[in-house]
Amino acid sequence: MSPPAPLWDRGAQPERTTLSWTRTILALLVAGLLCVRFAPTPAAAGLAAAAVCGAAALQFRRAARQHHRRHRRLAAGEPVADPVSILLATAVTVALGLTGVAFALT
Repeated sequence: MSPPAPLWDRGAQPERTTLSWTRTILALLVAGLLCVRFAPTPAAAGLAAAAVCGAAALQFRRAARQHHRRHRRLAAGEPVADPVSILLATAVTVALGLTGVAFALT
């Protein structure tokens, strides 16, 4: 019987995680731009656009930095969870939802 194959590929897991965060950021950006499109006033549209683009840029930068850290941590056998990115994505999602509700009520 041959020994089991190693389950960890040095590049696949960090790459998949980075791609996943990139897709999440793009989805939040599209949702934010939809909020901008349906904003009741130009001032509200500008505020929503600034908030969404700023949050997306911040999250994208975090994802790029975390890619390299995640790779080093995996190689060292350390945990790689990033709760700050999860909290930031949750906050942006909630803010987009509240913005959509506020726009719908006005």
